[in-house]
Amino acid sequence: MITQLTEQQGIFIAEFRDLKRFTLAITEEVKSELKPLLSKENTRLIFNLEHIEFIDSSAIGCIISLVKTAKSNHSEIKLCNLSKEVMEIINLLHLQMILEIEKDVESALRIFQNKKQ
Repeated sequence: MITQLTEQQGIFIAEFRDLKRFTLAITEEVKSELKPLLSKENTRLIFNLEHIEFIDSSAIGCIISLVKTAKSNHSEIKLCNLSKEVMEIINLLHLQMILEIEKDVESALRIFQNKKQ
């Protein structure tokens, strides 16, 4: 498995194991690990990109695919801990308009919990 999946208060947190680059080489594996989870209704997932220093167009496509899967199943996905370099790419592509991005895991958890109430 490329991603490590944990659960806190009914909210899943996915993060990469020992990777600094999110590229074509791993996108299919990431999708195969996370899409089944997001295909279940009302799943809430935080995708922690804390250690990722580089992201390519295939990885952007992977993230968008995960977001589409989530939305079509009434699930939600939030990204957090984006490096300055990754955030620059997100901004350049104007993806901050369709992606939910939080500062860190704690912020994302808090927003999910407040939304539930």
